[in-house]
Amino acid sequence: ADGRLDAAAFLGAWRRFDADGKDNGYIEGKELDDFFHHLLEKLGPEVKEEVQRMKEQFMSVYDVTTDGRLQIQELANMMLPDDENFLLLFRREAPLDNSVEFMRIWRSYDADSSGFISAGELKDFLRDLFLQHNKMVAEVKLEEYTDTMVRKLENN
Repeated sequence: ADGRLDAAAFLGAWRRFDADGKDNGYIEGKELDDFFHHLLEKLGPEVKEEVQRMKEQFMSVYDVTTDGRLQIQELANMMLPDDENFLLLFRREAPLDNSVEFMRIWRSYDADSSGFISAGELKDFLRDLFLQHNKMVAEVKLEEYTDTMVRKLENN
């Protein structure tokens, strides 16, 4: 609608090119070639040399790990605003099996059943969500996630 890419659309596009089914957070080899062919197709006539030149330029800037692979986070950092980038990362790191699981964890923090939790409780809530999926998250990252969510919620 406003021309911005949101986390859900970005993840859908990513999965289109991460076709090896590994969901390892990388597009590489033929997947990476397909990504650039698609990009050039959308931008204009496709020329093999142009695809290769564009790929090399793009990778020299955005392949921050210089491993010849494009990591989902590298591309997200370039294409998504910070709040959507966080939501993408959160969807990948702590996917919820279902809404029942989410509500069970939420209720343990919303003690007065008001539907609201404080920023401190939100941080504990996020920590438990990650732990539920056997993910250890550094305290500094947890604070960053909490701050991002609070800012996003305050803007809505």
